[in-house]
Amino acid sequence: MSGTFGILLAGGAGSRLGSGAPKADFVLRGMTLRDRALSTLAAVCDEIVIVSPRSRAPADAVEGARWVEDEGVGPLSGIVAGLNAAAFDRAIVLAVDFPMVRPELFHALLDQLDRKSASAVMCSTAGIPQPLVAVFAPAAAGALHDAFEAGERSITRAMVVLGAVIVGDEFVAAHGGGPDELLNVNTKEDAAAAERALAEREAAESSREGHRGELP
Repeated sequence: MSGTFGILLAGGAGSRLGSGAPKADFVLRGMTLRDRALSTLAAVCDEIVIVSPRSRAPADAVEGARWVEDEGVGPLSGIVAGLNAAAFDRAIVLAVDFPMVRPELFHALLDQLDRKSASAVMCSTAGIPQPLVAVFAPAAAGALHDAFEAGERSITRAMVVLGAVIVGDEFVAAHGGGPDELLNVNTKEDAAAAERALAEREAAESSREGHRGELP
């Protein structure tokens, strides 16, 4: 049984990114989207699974994670497959196309999950729910599975029925890395924006490290 279980959704085709490869293999500043997301989850989770259709499974074994197959009929399908892949105390879901999300945000979401005794907690940005950056209690696994089996395909509707707590921009800003934290990479333009945001974050972190090194 996992304490904190990480579920990386990696089923996107990535066709709008124009790389000719699955979205998980798209490279931003020298790292694939898969590796960036795995690095984030590894800082918080005891166990990680990568969920995708068989056609987009990782070509090679991925250190620190195992692959789980889903039906490939949308994000809800992937979340259900992930949540049912292991017993857990708490689960984190992260889609591969959110490269700016940092571990600090998930620590804060897990704290909300515990404090509110919620079935799930998910982010929103500009009032738009982002259910692919979310955390779940064990009871959510069965509820979402039943919704999917009953024909539900909208993850947002399923999360509303589940009674998920939604946290907005102020919460994300307070516990994350700024307004770009939930930047979603779907297009070439999104990728360019993420490249710029990551470069700015890296420069700021490097500057802070330099200042700390100058302290007597």
